[in-house]
Amino acid sequence: MIPSTKPPKVSVCLDSFNYGRFLPEAIESVLGQSLEDFEIIISDDCSTDDSFEIARRYAAQDSRIRALRNRHNLGMVKNRNVCLSRALGEYVKWLHADDFLYSTEALGQMAAALDDNDAVSLVASARRIVDEKSQPLATWSGFMQQRPMAGTSVINRCLFEQRNLIGGPSAVMFRRALTGRGFDEAFFVMADLEMWFRLLEQGCFSYIEEPLCAIRKHRGQQTEKDKGSLASARENRELLYRYLHKPYVRFRRWIWKYLEYDAVRRMVRRSRKLRIGEDQVAAAMAEFGGWRKYREQALRHRYREVLLKVRRLYERHLRRPVRRIGRPRPVGINMAGFAQSVYGIGESSRAMWRAVQATGLPCVLLNVRSRVHSNADASLNGFARNNPFRVNLMTFSFDYSRRFYRDMGPRFFAGRHNIGLWYWEQEHFPMRWHSAFDYYDEIWVPSHFTQAAIAAVSPIPVRKITYPFYLNETEAVPDRRRFGLPENACVFLFTFDFFSTIHRKNPAAVIAAFRRAFRPDEAALLVIKSINCDHDKAGRASLDQKSEDAKVIFMDTHISGAELNALFASADCYVSLHRSEGLGLGMAHAMYLGKPVIATNYSGNLEFMNSSNSLLVDYTMTELNEDSGPYERGTRWAKPNVEHAANLMRWVYEHRAEAEALGARAAADIRRTLDPNTTAAEISQRVRELEQTNRDVRLNTGHGSNPTHASSFGR
Repeated sequence: MIPSTKPPKVSVCLDSFNYGRFLPEAIESVLGQSLEDFEIIISDDCSTDDSFEIARRYAAQDSRIRALRNRHNLGMVKNRNVCLSRALGEYVKWLHADDFLYSTEALGQMAAALDDNDAVSLVASARRIVDEKSQPLATWSGFMQQRPMAGTSVINRCLFEQRNLIGGPSAVMFRRALTGRGFDEAFFVMADLEMWFRLLEQGCFSYIEEPLCAIRKHRGQQTEKDKGSLASARENRELLYRYLHKPYVRFRRWIWKYLEYDAVRRMVRRSRKLRIGEDQVAAAMAEFGGWRKYREQALRHRYREVLLKVRRLYERHLRRPVRRIGRPRPVGINMAGFAQSVYGIGESSRAMWRAVQATGLPCVLLNVRSRVHSNADASLNGFARNNPFRVNLMTFSFDYSRRFYRDMGPRFFAGRHNIGLWYWEQEHFPMRWHSAFDYYDEIWVPSHFTQAAIAAVSPIPVRKITYPFYLNETEAVPDRRRFGLPENACVFLFTFDFFSTIHRKNPAAVIAAFRRAFRPDEAALLVIKSINCDHDKAGRASLDQKSEDAKVIFMDTHISGAELNALFASADCYVSLHRSEGLGLGMAHAMYLGKPVIATNYSGNLEFMNSSNSLLVDYTMTELNEDSGPYERGTRWAKPNVEHAANLMRWVYEHRAEAEALGARAAADIRRTLDPNTTAAEISQRVRELEQTNRDVRLNTGHGSNPTHASSFGR
């Protein structure tokens, strides 16, 4: 074939050592692929048979093949890294010299799975087990569903099962750009699984139920040799300790306690059976707490072992998808959310419910009572207890998904298309929450900023939907006397919830900008309205210190929606020097009422704010040096320029007429940008698309789908 200067789509990495009798079949299985945009890199680790000569002959016949030979024997894992370092393709497909591709569509199907979703970092398939003569013996598959899964969920399952459910190198394809340092050379038997875990921390997992590769069983394979060493038990313990306490691993305490004990027990048993590795066992036992602790806990852990075995048997063999019975459920929307809760997510739920009602589709509302926030909002009633319709729309965020699933059970999700409405405020969506994707078929978000952050790691579609901003304008009447505000003052307002973290909302910067902008004798006043200050008493006290001797009024108690509307109407300007926002309802609220808004020129608020309708504050990006609530150390957010904010506050104070004109433009813009009618139309359109897709599935298959809690309706 004519050489190409363009990097290939797929690099097939073929590591070889003394497998000359199997090597031609492995190479031919790649050359016979329907996808031809590949290269084959054969890295021979100083074979003593004819492996390298075979590789060179093939390389002479096909320019896509490169045959390499190490100067001296490096060992299996180092040879893998040599092979990987020579790869040029966007994707890497591994293939051991004694295995082969079982399907001519193997490269095409795996590459398509990576092409379909940029968030997928690793693809695996079922495996056909064959003998030395390539005759099929069995098929092995570690997963029941073909839809993409959160990578951290797969790690959790492998740790729970204490098995490599993904498969060996010949079963996978992955993105070369994510491989970093390559295979960890501290491992041997578990080097592949450790690599898969690192890849899955960076993205999602896609599984293909069709066996695309053949794994050969023979007496000379490395798997058989490993049975005579302590390496598998020792490395299993090392891998377990490296990943068991990651923040995204959510086992009950007794499970991880048992897994730690069992890892040591495996080493003890294998050492005694093989009569080797006593020093390694002694070191592991010392780390565990000594032989005495090991023996004392034996009986307790045997009980836990029985419980865990029963649970594993259930997960592997007994748990089956909850199937639909009879006709498909009627078209309509079951919406669940914090409909009575007094905080941002509750307000979002109430706004979304009004948009759902405006679609004219059949719908019910299921109320979830918050265990943290006040449930005092009485604007909605008539809550349902069941979800009779085909679409579930859950308007709480990712951090409540697991609890809601456990509370409602799998039948709530079965046979429905499950949608989550999520908010997130940073460029990076944390690994600890990736498992929340598993409960849904798609995610809706209110801003392109949030969409970019979540879609980067999501195994399922992430759609941007217009936030439906509603406001009862009859309640938005200025009433400064009610709040003790002077009539002649220029009032600047900022509102926030301490549960959203004081560091992200950044009221200290608002106070600093206000102090810099105004002298105490000037007719300017800053009002900071917050809720849940008891959650962060130290943070609240720090605001008192920062505002000492300044004209700053704090309002810390819950007030009704009508009172909040009146407070916004009583202000002259709203200021938000946030570090990051998913959308920014406080800013939207003020703009809707025609107030000029000063805000950080960054993140989700730019969905409705721009230089023609707002006063946007310059910023620099800064890295978190410690965790702040759900926002992790090492991630980034904005640091607004306090001097610039102070100048803008001063401009509003000195140019009231121009500021009012800016507010009028803002009101007109936001009523178009966050129009509830647009939201209703988007919801209706999406439900119609889902119904059409489901109708097509029934026509093509003759029946509906049999979904699990993450249904295939509309997929």
